[in-house]
This record gives sequence, C-alpha cells and structure tokens, in this order.
Amino acid sequence: MKRFILLIMTIVPLISAAQRQVTDAEIEALHDRIISIDTHNDFSLGYCFPNAGFSTAKGQVSFEMMIEGRLDCAVFAAYIDQGKCDEAGHEWARNRAETMVAGLKRYVAENEDKGVVVYSAAEIERAKQSGKRAMMISIENCYCFGTDLTAVEHFYNMGVRMATLTHNGANEIADTCVDQGVKGGLTEFGRKVIAEMNRLGMVIDVSHASRLATLQAAELSEVPIIASHSGVYGVRAIRRNLTDKEILAIAAKGGVVQVAIVRSFISNKPKGEESLADLVAHVDYLVKLVGVDHVGFGSDFDGGGGMRGCRNMSQIKNVTRALMEAGYSDEDIAKMWGGNTLRVMKAVEEYAANQRR
Repeated sequence: MKRFILLIMTIVPLISAAQRQVTDAEIEALHDRIISIDTHNDFSLGYCFPNAGFSTAKGQVSFEMMIEGRLDCAVFAAYIDQGKCDEAGHEWARNRAETMVAGLKRYVAENEDKGVVVYSAAEIERAKQSGKRAMMISIENCYCFGTDLTAVEHFYNMGVRMATLTHNGANEIADTCVDQGVKGGLTEFGRKVIAEMNRLGMVIDVSHASRLATLQAAELSEVPIIASHSGVYGVRAIRRNLTDKEILAIAAKGGVVQVAIVRSFISNKPKGEESLADLVAHVDYLVKLVGVDHVGFGSDFDGGGGMRGCRNMSQIKNVTRALMEAGYSDEDIAKMWGGNTLRVMKAVEEYAANQRR
C-alpha cells in the first residue's frame, strides 16, 4: 500500500505540470521580458501587387497584428517566383525584388508610429526598448541575383539582411527540395554567393533548398545559417521538411531551424483537426536531437502559413502558451522566440565586420 501511495504521489505532480493552465497575465509578462522574432512571412505580395490578385485586406500580417500578438520583430520577405534562368528572367526577378524591397520600406514609412526597419541585431533590441515593431527585410529566392555576384551587395545596400537561396525551382545557385539533383546541390556560382553573403553580413537561409545544397551550405559557410520556415521530416515525412542529417549539420554550424506554422508541414491530420500540440511535437523532436539553442519559429504567414490555434500574427501568443503548457521554461522560450536568431545575426555581423578591418 505504501509503495502504491508513493507511486501516486510521484505521478500526480507530473500530470499536473503537463496540464497546467497558463494565464494570459503569465504570457504577457513573459513577452515583456523576451524578444520574439518570426523569421518569415510573405506580406509583400499582397502589399506590392494588389492588382495581381494579392491582398492584405484579409491577410495574416500587419504591425497591428504584431502588436496584438506581442510579436516584436518579423522578417518580411521579397518573394520571387522562379522563372527561366536566362537574361530576361534574371532581369525580371531583379526588378521584382527591388520593387518589393522598396514597397516594404514604404509600408514602414506609412506606419512609422508603429514600426521601424531594422538592419542588425542591435537595432532589433533597440526597437523592443522603444515599443515599436521591427521589420527586417529578406529575399526569398536568390533567382534575382542571376549570375551577377555584385547583386548580393546591391541588395545588401538596399537593406536586405537575409536571403533564401532557392524556392520551388532550381536557379543559378542551387537545387531545391522539389527538383533535387539538377545541378548537384550548390553550383560554383552558388558557392561564391555563400562566401559573398558571409563577407557582407547577410544571413543564409536554406529553407526550400535541396538536401545536398543544404548540407553544402552548412559546410561552406563561415558563420551559422538558418532554415527560416521548415518542419521536421522525422515528424512529418514530406520533402519540404528537414531530415536529421540536415538538422544536425545546421546545428553543428551553430545555426537555427525555424519551425514553420504551416499546417501541411506540421501535421497530416485533416484540416481543422490539427492543434498547436502538433507544432510542439516538431519542437520536442528538435530539442531532443540538437538542443533548444537551435530552435526558432518562422510562420510563413501570407504564404501558406497558419493552423488551428495560430491563424495570424495576432495569435502568436498562443504558441507561447502551448510551449509553456508543454513544460518549457521561460529561458527556453526566450531562446526559441528570438534569442537564438539574435545569436546567429550577431555572429554573422561580427564575421562581416572582421572582414572589413
């Protein structure tokens, strides 16, 4: 009987901890103390090209939503469709990227009371202190670089601080997850792009890249890299998600896998039956495999992102609630929501600064 009582006394606290109901006040207090960063969204499509059928009217991203969801910083991507790898295609892609970067800056100018463009980790930290939302600009699909290495610096000078090497089609830099093997991973030009991004201080993003290209980028980069919006293949076996080998390579370089808040990446349950527990399952897998220092979040809102429990940026706090209720500490959540990304950015910036000396 005594053994039975002792066993019950041991189990009950564990059950209680797992089922702990987190209050709104606890979540708000935590967000007061941390910096939260979402590393990928596609707001620029709806904002820059409303005449093409895109719209932000029912979108998932805005400074207002960031304020409501207590999201401090978001990486806004200039998304480029993959076209033909020829001179005309490259010129079109470059013009489109320039249009989108300029458009994102215009959005900030129109909402300067709420947000600010940031170009460094320190500026994200200052934006948090000032109470403004931070926008960092990225490019999704380096197709816009064409075969011109000077394009990397051109876009860096425009304010781009992160770039996704590919999208859903091979470009002059690398293969992608949907057509692996066309060029054998990274091309020779792609290797030069990696080095140039390192030199300038632009974060390398391998979401969408092929298995081989991801491994090669992790090996070649002198600084940590990220996957800005991906899932875990070991939890959901689709080609868009990262295998253990890729995750281990990113972590070995000090990088971060940003879990996408995308239903199709996270769960194979019918639409509407998924939950944030499915998202936490990807986090759990990553933490077990490589540790909490290599986990982050990238929503992919306005680009296919959203799932039950977190439909837009105004519901970002629900992810925090799910993590707290799953037993993650405040320190762990602070790392996952922004600390790990800031660490990568600082390492990238420090390396680039050393190259200029």
